[in-house]
Amino acid sequence: MAKQKTALIVWLRRLVQTACLLFFLSLFLQTVFHPGNVKEGLLTLFFDLDPLVMLTLWLGGHAVASALLLSLITLVLTLVFGRWFCGWICPFGALHNFFTGLRDTRKKQRRRTGGYSVWQKSKYHLLALVLIIAFVGPNLAGWLDPFSFLYRSLATAVFPAVNAGFQEVFGWMYKTNPMGLAAVSEPIHGVLRQYFLTLEQPQFRWGMLFGLLFGAVILLNFFRARFWCRYICPLGGLLGVAGKNPIFRLRVDPDRCNNCLNCVAECQGGANPMGGEGWKPSECLFCWNCHSGCPTDAITFEFNVPGRTS
Repeated sequence: MAKQKTALIVWLRRLVQTACLLFFLSLFLQTVFHPGNVKEGLLTLFFDLDPLVMLTLWLGGHAVASALLLSLITLVLTLVFGRWFCGWICPFGALHNFFTGLRDTRKKQRRRTGGYSVWQKSKYHLLALVLIIAFVGPNLAGWLDPFSFLYRSLATAVFPAVNAGFQEVFGWMYKTNPMGLAAVSEPIHGVLRQYFLTLEQPQFRWGMLFGLLFGAVILLNFFRARFWCRYICPLGGLLGVAGKNPIFRLRVDPDRCNNCLNCVAECQGGANPMGGEGWKPSECLFCWNCHSGCPTDAITFEFNVPGRTS
């Protein structure tokens, strides 16, 4: 029964991640190419929930738009649940989660590379750099914030490439009409032009650079699980600081734990979820993979009870 509940939570998290990613992609598409198809108030929703955007804007301009106060909800929930936002809501995190899942599935390899590394502190150094520079000059969050990075990559490289590919295929089918398929492809093309494609092919001077950076960040997931989230993301660093001592915590039953380290192999955040003093709440994405992968049901998450140790 416990395993069934855990599996349900893991699948619920995957469903929420997928929904958030698709919602972000939909808002991106409507914002850039079909602005008349969505309500204006939804366009900046993910950025309004981003406390790094709020903090850097405040440091740079000493004023914050009222919509950005939604990010306080993210921070308050982080105090309770740790870096839940990274593990459940962030659309860029969902992409990294997907590509990390395509890595080598041998647990022996994942145990060796899945544990905490001191290099994971680099995202906190980047966070400090972003905040200092935001106070004295330009706002680096526009480049390193995960929503901004994902948005720029989609707008300048990914979508133009996808759009060009689709247009070439439909153009070829219209001109050659293989097997009479033009009669079918043209209505489909019309619907896609209304909601997805654009006839005017977008081109950007720095598109190639952003495409290469985006591709490199995605490929790094095959080197280390969720590389961006572990080592680079300044928003993850900020949420890690805020969620360093969450109320909702991992607990390991020492009588059940057999030190198999499956939890380390399953952990994408490098949070050392074997319990005791080793667990790193600021790195934990609260994805429940460690709980799901524990063969003895020794791991659980619960609200902290005063006087109880994990």
